[in-house]
Amino acid sequence: MAVSQEKILSDIENSRNTLQTDKLDMSFGEIMNMYERDEIIINPDFQRLYRWTDYQKTRFIESVIIGIPIPPIFVAEDSQGRWEVVDGLQRLSTIFSFFGILKNMPEKNNWILGAGDMIQTLDGFTCDTLPLKIQLNIKRSSFRIEIIKWNSQYDLRFELFNRLNTGGTPLTNQEIRNSLYRSISSKFNDYLKELSAYQNFVDVVDIPKEKIDQLYLEELVLRFMSLYRNRQHVSKSIALHMTDFMKQCVEDDNFKYDQYSQIFKKTFDILRGVGTGIFNSANREFSTAIYDTTTIGIAENIHLYSVRKPIVIKDKINEVKSDEVYQKMVRSGGNNSVQRVKKRLEFANSIFGKI
Repeated sequence: MAVSQEKILSDIENSRNTLQTDKLDMSFGEIMNMYERDEIIINPDFQRLYRWTDYQKTRFIESVIIGIPIPPIFVAEDSQGRWEVVDGLQRLSTIFSFFGILKNMPEKNNWILGAGDMIQTLDGFTCDTLPLKIQLNIKRSSFRIEIIKWNSQYDLRFELFNRLNTGGTPLTNQEIRNSLYRSISSKFNDYLKELSAYQNFVDVVDIPKEKIDQLYLEELVLRFMSLYRNRQHVSKSIALHMTDFMKQCVEDDNFKYDQYSQIFKKTFDILRGVGTGIFNSANREFSTAIYDTTTIGIAENIHLYSVRKPIVIKDKINEVKSDEVYQKMVRSGGNNSVQRVKKRLEFANSIFGKI
């Protein structure tokens, strides 16, 4: 049945009303003063690390000097009115480190410019050796700050940052989640970080370092937790399902941290005996589909596998990988859609629910 124009207009208006934003034009000097007063938070532990190359840093400073417009920087306001950077960490960290005030990674401060693409004579200069006029011009250069207010709906904030991220390297979903919800409480973020360092888990998933830097291990922990005995609540794409689950956990004072820790560690203690790379598909790339099916299948039937030999579990995983119906379901696209995730979880129980 066709949707009426009135319904569309009503839905659009309701969505607009749930998002509260503000915008300001500020200078780098003003944002540096805020940073030194701890009014703006940059914490690489909860976002991506400051990892721009020397060339990227020089190119950014050159852009500021010659007046190339700077993309907006997105911040989320916390309950005390402070700003937490969600998109713009690399750009602001470059400015702060160039002027020698970066707190989190002081070893990155006072770096030396290389030759610019347009101003090759920048090569060898530091902030202190540049002409004072250029130092002041950098501090006075302005850019747009997009502010997401504290009382905005969190799922909509997630969507905003996911869609409007304008940096050179887009934030990952988990970097966005950590940034959004840390302003409420850092306890759950710390919990994810702790579990993501569990050695048996790290060994089994066996992912590249660049993905680790993007918090992919933490995302896989959250993925496991959000799906464990929770298939009936999967009603959105897996990304939004995980975001909603994390929001609930952050706000739940009675969240069962110990219970999730125990089942998570038991599951990967069992899987560690099978070896590394067990979640890789035929093309040797990490497969979230195989990860979901295997980890949830083991976790929800943990009583069947606690004392089983690794070969039994390996045979089960091979059964998953070789099943024609399962492979067709995985290959046909929409791998993280609601129905495909639910089907994977049902398949997991049919395979791992019996010995």
